[in-house]
Amino acid sequence: MKKQLMSSTILGALALVVSTISSAVPITDVQEYINNTPTEFFVIDDASKYDSPYYRESDQDWGWVHSGIVGSGFTSIILDISAFDVDFGLVDGELDMIDIYDGSNWVSFGNLNGSDDSWDFTSFDLSGYAWAEAQVNAGLQVRMDIDTLNEGWLVTLGRAALSVDGGDQVCVPTPGVPCVSVDVPEPTSIVLLSLGLVGLGLSRRRQFNK
Repeated sequence: MKKQLMSSTILGALALVVSTISSAVPITDVQEYINNTPTEFFVIDDASKYDSPYYRESDQDWGWVHSGIVGSGFTSIILDISAFDVDFGLVDGELDMIDIYDGSNWVSFGNLNGSDDSWDFTSFDLSGYAWAEAQVNAGLQVRMDIDTLNEGWLVTLGRAALSVDGGDQVCVPTPGVPCVSVDVPEPTSIVLLSLGLVGLGLSRRRQFNK
């Protein structure tokens, strides 16, 4: 019985080592003004929210690509998009639709939420989609259809934060305010702990076999 217990301990520790190495550390990839490309229009700061080319209308749709996040077995994949002046919820309210590329097609994830003249985050949960992990690894592609109903609404985006396994940054929707890093477990420490458990198990197994 004791030998079986030692074997289970060793196997469990080895499994933890393997899973830690194969999985990513919690990461948040933030796309905003400081890493804009020529076709991206995240606003530089709150004071510029009504300025061109950031405050955009129905014929000014655009999209962006997140940096690839390497890993497997993500427990959660959340995309938070910060938008200004989304008049959603009114009669005939504003509809700014978000699509995400699944590797073959664009998938509609719904519209931005918000309120008049304010910055708000809208969260999109990708965790349950079979294709999501591969697209996060490759660099998630996102696009926005501004004012889908073509009713004269305008919107400004502040940032998009893509977080896996809870992420390693906390962001506010207001642009120009830096995200704050949070402490996450270091994979090296977890691996060393797991290897230590393996060594302890082997040592005790040798003692029992004497």
